[in-house]
Amino acid sequence: MQNSSDAQSQEILAAMNEQDQVKTSRIAGVRTVLVVLSSKGIVFDVHALRHEIRLAYPDATVFFRTTDGQPIGAAAPGYVDLLVDMTGPGQRQSWFYSRKLRRGSRVAVGRCAGLFRKRIYDRVFDEKSQSGLPYETLEKERFVQKKVLELAGVAIVPTGETHPDLGKSIALGLPPMLRI
Repeated sequence: MQNSSDAQSQEILAAMNEQDQVKTSRIAGVRTVLVVLSSKGIVFDVHALRHEIRLAYPDATVFFRTTDGQPIGAAAPGYVDLLVDMTGPGQRQSWFYSRKLRRGSRVAVGRCAGLFRKRIYDRVFDEKSQSGLPYETLEKERFVQKKVLELAGVAIVPTGETHPDLGKSIALGLPPMLRI
C-alpha cells in the first residue's frame, strides 16, 4: 500500500508545482477581464469560471462574450486589461474579430486558431502541435481551455475528486509500537 500512497503524494505534489508555475504567469494590474467562450463546448460553468478568475485577480471585473460577439450578462467596456479568447479552430467568427479584440485589450491570451492570433496575441496555446490530446471533444476542450487559462495566470485546480480511503491500510505500513 505504500506505493499507492506515494503515487498519490506525487500526484498532489505535481498539482501543487503546476499551480505555482501558473502563479508566475499572472499579469500585473488587471482590473477588467473579457472571456470569449468557445462555441464548441462550454466546459467550465460561467459562475465557476468567474470565481476562478477572481481568485487569480481579486480586483478584476469579469465579462463574458460568445464567439459571435454577443455579451453574456453585462456588456464589456471598450478596453479591457486581459482578454482570454477560447475560440478554437473551425469555430465561426468574423474575419477580423480577433484583431478587434486585440485592439481593445492590453494583454491577449488565446488559442492558435484563425488567421492572425499566433502573431497578434501575446500568449497563444497551439493545440495542433500538442501530442497526446484527448480524442473526445469535451475532454479535449477541457484540456485546451485549462491550458489557455494557465497561460492567463488562472489556476484550475480540481477539488471535487475523491481518493480511495486509505485509513485502514496506512496503519499496516507503520512500524510496530514499542512496549514498555
